[in-house]
Amino acid sequence: MDFRDIPQLIARMLMEVIQTHIPHQWIYTAEPFINPYNGKISYDYSGEVRKMKKEEFAELVRSLGRSKGSRFYCSPLDELLNNVYIDRWVPTYMSNYGKRWVTYCDLLRETFDQWKYSHFEIYDEDGNEVNEDLNLQLDEIFEDFLENTSHEPFVREIEKTIA
Repeated sequence: MDFRDIPQLIARMLMEVIQTHIPHQWIYTAEPFINPYNGKISYDYSGEVRKMKKEEFAELVRSLGRSKGSRFYCSPLDELLNNVYIDRWVPTYMSNYGKRWVTYCDLLRETFDQWKYSHFEIYDEDGNEVNEDLNLQLDEIFEDFLENTSHEPFVREIEKTIA
């Protein structure tokens, strides 16, 4: 495979993520529970997600690059994909933050990694890395895609999925 074709492949993967998963937004909550170790009330700040409405998505798009948290992202596309969630979470095993809600960026990374591991010999059957340079090169292509690809076509695709 020509490595110059990989960004187009990633774009197709992202379109599939968008078309397969309804966009949700994260909502802050503080859910009380009895701490089993000291018997006192503690709180879980994992929040919850709900289906995103057109107005909420439009506000997210307007705020790309302008919010306080924008400095943590390498591009508007990265910020967008890290702020659109799906209705699935993974455990964090962290005190007071039991769930981490899955984002479009997580799904894209997961899809890319599955493709990468099925098309290239990066690890042997024992899980030892056999081609670190190739792994780093592929990850750099992924990061370059997030940093240098316009978010606009993906915004339009997400808008189509919002009821």
